[in-house]
Amino acid sequence: MHVGYMTYLLRLYGISSLKEKRAVIKPVINDLRRKFNASVVETGKHDSKQESEITVCMVANERGELDSLFQSVWHRIIWNGLEVSGEDGEIW
Repeated sequence: MHVGYMTYLLRLYGISSLKEKRAVIKPVINDLRRKFNASVVETGKHDSKQESEITVCMVANERGELDSLFQSVWHRIIWNGLEVSGEDGEIW
């Protein structure tokens, strides 16, 4: 069994308040939780209107499966209309 996490740094455009930012980020977090049955949380950049940081954690039977799932998460974030400007993570 393998456990992995990936932290995605997201670039936001046209956000003028933290309330607007939460209105954009919260649906994405909920979508990722539903779609991948993963633990997802906003882990950084809480006071920034231009950036957000979310971390996704998942468990799978094989390492290759986790690699594929995290790639799918990246595509799903883009599908939700956000730009991924960086990512970092680890798999055990």
